[in-house]
Amino acid sequence: MGEPSLDDSNVKVAVRVRPMNRREKELNTKCVVEMMKNQTILHPAGTNLSKDSR
Repeated sequence: MGEPSLDDSNVKVAVRVRPMNRREKELNTKCVVEMMKNQTILHPAGTNLSKDSR
């Protein structure tokens, strides 16, 4: 028996992002989740991600 390949994996991950609340908007909080086609990108909290870079 060989090692299982990535093709044998059945793991699916779902990410649900809620809209920002009033306080988060007032504090100019940035969303750490970015969706690009079939790819999800997580930006660590505290990075300087501007809304223009999305």
